[in-house]
Amino acid sequence: MRSRALIVATACLAGGCATTTLRSGEPPGKTASGFEERWHPGFLFGTVRGVQRYDLSRACPHGWAEIRIEPDPFTLLAGAATLFIYSPSRVTVVCAKQPGDDELSF
Repeated sequence: MRSRALIVATACLAGGCATTTLRSGEPPGKTASGFEERWHPGFLFGTVRGVQRYDLSRACPHGWAEIRIEPDPFTLLAGAATLFIYSPSRVTVVCAKQPGDDELSF
């Protein structure tokens, strides 16, 4: 029983460091509505993506700047419970900065 707990803890710690960041080269602006740490399905340790595709042109009409895919404690727990057959992560989409994004609105 003790060795099983050690194996699960090691798998969680090893998987917790895997953050993927994609950058388009555009300056980052605001996070796309509904895409801040959104639950993202994956399978087989994250090597097979879920069936859901994201329409980035709809989420960020003027282009995207950054996409981050990373695990968190809840997604790691879900993966460990299924022996990482189902291995979700969190995805955040940041849109490209637009003129006026820095201005304060009253």
